[in-house]
Amino acid sequence: MVAVKLSPQVSVSGQQSSRQSKKVQWFAGCFGSSAQRRGAIVVLSSILMLMLAGMVALSVDLGYVYTIQTELKRATDAAALAGAGALIEGPEAAYFRAADFLLRNPVGSRILIEDENRTQRIEQWLAEHPDEFECAVGHWNPTTRTFTESTDLPSTVRVVTAYRAAPLFFARVFGYDQVEVRAESIARYQPRDIVLVLDFSASMNDDSELRRISEFGEQWRPCVEESLYQIWQDLGSPEYGTLPFAPDYVTLVGLAPTRGCQPQIHVKFLEYERKVWVQSTLELSNVVVQYSDGSRVRFDNLCGTSGTFGSGSKQIERVWVKSGCNESGEGPGYGERFERSWTNDNARIKSWFGLTCVPYPYPSGSWDEYINYVKSSSYIHAAKYRKKYGLMTLINYWLEQKPKFSETPDLWRTSAEPVYSLKQAVEVFVEHLGRVDCGDRLALAIYNSSSGWGLLEHPFTDDYSVISSIVQQRQAGHYDRYTNIGAGIQQGWMHLDAQGRAGAKRIILLMTDGWANRPPSNPRGFALEQAQIAASKNYTIMTVSFSIEADTELMEEIAQMTGGEHFNVPGGSSVQEYREELISVFRRLADDRPLVLVK
Repeated sequence: MVAVKLSPQVSVSGQQSSRQSKKVQWFAGCFGSSAQRRGAIVVLSSILMLMLAGMVALSVDLGYVYTIQTELKRATDAAALAGAGALIEGPEAAYFRAADFLLRNPVGSRILIEDENRTQRIEQWLAEHPDEFECAVGHWNPTTRTFTESTDLPSTVRVVTAYRAAPLFFARVFGYDQVEVRAESIARYQPRDIVLVLDFSASMNDDSELRRISEFGEQWRPCVEESLYQIWQDLGSPEYGTLPFAPDYVTLVGLAPTRGCQPQIHVKFLEYERKVWVQSTLELSNVVVQYSDGSRVRFDNLCGTSGTFGSGSKQIERVWVKSGCNESGEGPGYGERFERSWTNDNARIKSWFGLTCVPYPYPSGSWDEYINYVKSSSYIHAAKYRKKYGLMTLINYWLEQKPKFSETPDLWRTSAEPVYSLKQAVEVFVEHLGRVDCGDRLALAIYNSSSGWGLLEHPFTDDYSVISSIVQQRQAGHYDRYTNIGAGIQQGWMHLDAQGRAGAKRIILLMTDGWANRPPSNPRGFALEQAQIAASKNYTIMTVSFSIEADTELMEEIAQMTGGEHFNVPGGSSVQEYREELISVFRRLADDRPLVLVK
């Protein structure tokens, strides 16, 4: 706004009036009469109108040129971003994607290419306009703000476009029919600082344990038993005494014969001691079975040297086996006696399986502890392996009872599930991070330290193989059995605080297969509290939950709270099903790189 100030009228006297009269006469002499002055104004107006028309014409042409320039820059920006997003597929894919998105955005009178036969049409346009589109891949230096062309793991796309036929309207009067407009855009992947926060609680072995048979049904038996066999092979197929791989009952050995008419007898109490298997080196005469209620049943007129006896409904306390000339004197015609209680004698069990002089192989546990476990474990009982000893139940004992590295340090070498699937997923994640050099850094934290809290295993590094190697050398329950999800999140945001880069997107990738159970008081609330702290710092938490037992609601809430996304890999009918889906999720997270225009 311009303010105009008007001066008041002032009266003039003699001399002043005379001077003004002379001025009027001078102007009249210059411009002639009033009629003549009217003709001069027409001429002057015409000249001014012509000048005004020229200015309008210039404004229209300049406005159109600026419009073309704006549209071209928008199209070039879209092309650069699209090309950068396709770098994961290679430079050729980035080039074609950039051209595709350039032509999806209208500029001036340029006709958009229709979707029908789009690929062929794009290729034709590129061939016909070689000087109007330039796309290069390489790297962007944020410090010097310079682009360097390179095909070695490129992370940046530079697009330069020209619009050579921008028509001019009024400038044609001066001999200018059209003008060339150029635009340049550079887009790159935004570097990320990612903290992997992984669950290495003891439950990460559960899908390879016999417990799954009672929890999820008999359909899991082949999968679990095959997994236990594979773990045994992963350990180098070790042998301990005469333990078979398939679990078997202890065999009670009778008295050694001193005469030719005396037999050597072997007895097994089967199927929860409701049946008894008997074998003799001589023909069987009779077998007497005494049940837990004190009743006895005698089996006479036997044929052969072996047989299985008992009702199958009542527990057997003892058995007498008559063969040859053996006698017990404990009843009419009773042979040698065998007690069910003897099957609980650890010394007999170790002797039968040749373990008496075999050292127990690991720092924690013992043969006696393993034997007692097989006798008393509810999971072993439900899987129908109670009092059955073998390498299968031994490995199950290690997985369930001795999972820590300090207890059974070789378990990290095995394919125990689901920790093995997690390791494979991390391998894929690391592999995909390395496919494009976009400046990502990776750190590793776990939330099962020996203190029950979180542990930073490795700080940020661009050597992803270091992180992968550490993950491969961890086992379920590596330091601790429990699940302190909040402590893991805490380690993540603390490390981002200390080492996160200002220009990088800061992300926590949180994974679990179960429920928070540490700290003992309000473990779930503690996890949400730590997630809220991360959210207040604008740190994104991406969450991955898998298996039927995972707390998906908690993981969903943590992701939403921090602007992240939750991926749930539900437990399927086989380990292979969720392994493939878990790998797919980690691959997607690795490839989901944020894009940013840098020019």
